[in-house]
Amino acid sequence: MDDRKRQINEAEQRKREQLALLDAALSRIGEAILERTGDSHDGDDPAFADLAAYRRFRGDIAGSQDAIAGAEEQMRRLKELEEGIAARECESGLCARDLSAMYGKLGKLLFEEAAAGGESAGAYEEFCAPFRGQADELASKVQSLEDRLAGLEQREKGNVFAWIGKSAQGLVLRSFLGKAQENLEQLRRSAGERFSRRGSRSLFPETAAIDALRAETERRQEDALTIAQDLALLIDEKRGISDGFAADGGPVRFIQALRNSIAHTQSELRVLFMRIGAEAAGVDALGDEPAERREAVLSLVAPEDREGIEAAARMGRTIRDCDVVVGKLKASLAIDDEKSKIEKCRRQIGEKRDRIAQAERNIAALEEAIRESETAIGNLRQML
Repeated sequence: MDDRKRQINEAEQRKREQLALLDAALSRIGEAILERTGDSHDGDDPAFADLAAYRRFRGDIAGSQDAIAGAEEQMRRLKELEEGIAARECESGLCARDLSAMYGKLGKLLFEEAAAGGESAGAYEEFCAPFRGQADELASKVQSLEDRLAGLEQREKGNVFAWIGKSAQGLVLRSFLGKAQENLEQLRRSAGERFSRRGSRSLFPETAAIDALRAETERRQEDALTIAQDLALLIDEKRGISDGFAADGGPVRFIQALRNSIAHTQSELRVLFMRIGAEAAGVDALGDEPAERREAVLSLVAPEDREGIEAAARMGRTIRDCDVVVGKLKASLAIDDEKSKIEKCRRQIGEKRDRIAQAERNIAALEEAIRESETAIGNLRQML
């Protein structure tokens, strides 16, 4: 019995292997037939109704693949845009720092030129007038704090308490000095920025240093404007791509949905290939298929398909042989099971008959005991 079960397992395993090979062979045959047929037959012809489905499946797959390629290109472009935006923002920051330094330098030159009393001092003085009072006040404050800090540094350290007091005072003075210097520099930057944005240089013809610095500042301003325009274009393009992806739940989800659709369509296409291949090879063909469809499918078979069809037929025979072997072995096992049941029943019948015979013997003995007791009773009554 164990040997027959092993044979059944081997036959079923062989059948599974042959079924997998047969499915692959039929799929190849059907695919070759439909691809070779292409657009040479009318999809509306009842004999070739599957051509319309084949073309639709192919179109769906191609459309999804194009959409994936487009989405991946958009993702690549989105990454390029993010890198470009980061680079432009870095350039913008550098440009802003350069302009800030240039404005400060230009403001300082303006204040110095206005205070120098040259031929153009009047024009510069007029321009610097709104800033002059605050500039002088801040410059005086900076000078005072620097003097106090220098005097503090020259003072003797003394004991530890004097040293602590000196250190604390120095920290306070440095903090005030830094704030005053920053305010003065900010004022110079404001003056320089305002001056650089004036529409004409003709008012200051004899200040070559200021004119040169202003020209350099204007060039840097043009650079900043160009960077800002490029940055705005990149941000707008990125926003457009991101908004498009947002409507589809994100690029990764969109692409995955398309891939799932392709996998589903490919599965349906494989079923179609297998059905056409089975009809062409006469393997498990449906009995209710119209004769004209069968003839139409056979008319599509080319000589190069014959080898695959013959191999499929051999696989089909092998599968049927496996079914026969498995059926016979299972029938043999089933017969043995039934025989085993019969033998078991017969043993049970024999055991029950033995028990019945023993019971009959016991009954006979009991009846004999009853008769003996009745005889004894009769004898005893005669003595009364």
